[in-house]
Amino acid sequence: MELGVMSLGDHLPNPHTGIRTSQGERLRSIVDSSVEAESLGFSMIALGEHHFNDYIISSPQLMLAAIAERTERIRLATAVTLLATSDPVRVAEDFATLDQLSGGRAEIVVGRGINPETYAAFGGLDPKQGHAIMSEKVQLLDQLWNSKEPFDWSGEFRGPLENVQLKPSPLASAPRLWMGTGTTEESVRRTAAQGLPLMLPSIFARIDTWGPLVKIYRELMEEQGKQAVVGSCSYVHVAPDSQTAREQWRPYLTGYVTWARQLLGSKSPVNYEELIEGTAMCGSPEEVVERMNTFKEIIDPDVHLAVFDVGGLPHEMLMDTMALFAAEVMPKL
Repeated sequence: MELGVMSLGDHLPNPHTGIRTSQGERLRSIVDSSVEAESLGFSMIALGEHHFNDYIISSPQLMLAAIAERTERIRLATAVTLLATSDPVRVAEDFATLDQLSGGRAEIVVGRGINPETYAAFGGLDPKQGHAIMSEKVQLLDQLWNSKEPFDWSGEFRGPLENVQLKPSPLASAPRLWMGTGTTEESVRRTAAQGLPLMLPSIFARIDTWGPLVKIYRELMEEQGKQAVVGSCSYVHVAPDSQTAREQWRPYLTGYVTWARQLLGSKSPVNYEELIEGTAMCGSPEEVVERMNTFKEIIDPDVHLAVFDVGGLPHEMLMDTMALFAAEVMPKL
């Protein structure tokens, strides 16, 4: 199991002080922590994409380009690129350019998105057609990256293309294209039908939620003679002892989840203990190792992305928890 780091880029005030860093400080913190992730031995960095709210990353590919210039090995991915509301030609060009500049390290996790306002702002497409839009755009993205000759193309959700060939092309081969989904059996069946790697969502749930869905995906991929590739995510905080970890993280995680639920229109109360018994992993290094191994037993992911920076967590605390995870958790997984 490879280990990576994911940031969704929430830009929230520190719950103790009420002070919010500047936008530039938050963006630079994400870049700096991603650079540090490489030196700590993580194999992948993945950044989210959001628009018109306090998730600060609206253009993850620009952030990844900045990270690429300061790193040599770590793979550079999104989680997710909102492909349904993006022009696949522009996405293909951006990630081919990133792949060239980074020496072939670009990857992309695509998703359809769930925010109607984003669909309205970027082309006015109907979110009810999200699955059909995604299918068409994934096909075009793949063709743009892999075609060795100019081609013509026409579809339902974008204007036609005539005699086009991507310049620049990816460095050696197309960036790995993941499908970010997995909340329902229908979604994993759709991903398997497209033959794509499956990246499970970064939502708060019981760990055993994913086991049956991943099993279906792997069986369907095997039936097609294709290799199943599974990625997973979890929120993580580690400190020298359990009590310190739980006390440190409580205001940051509960503040973040409260805000995120409100963003989705939910006013349900946040139960911190319930969160950290699920896919949010908090505790001493030994406790986090045990939780991560349970995750491995149930899902057996090829890649696992840890979300460390959440809820206005100070940069210094972020660096400390990442370093402790790398030193005392990572070697035991």
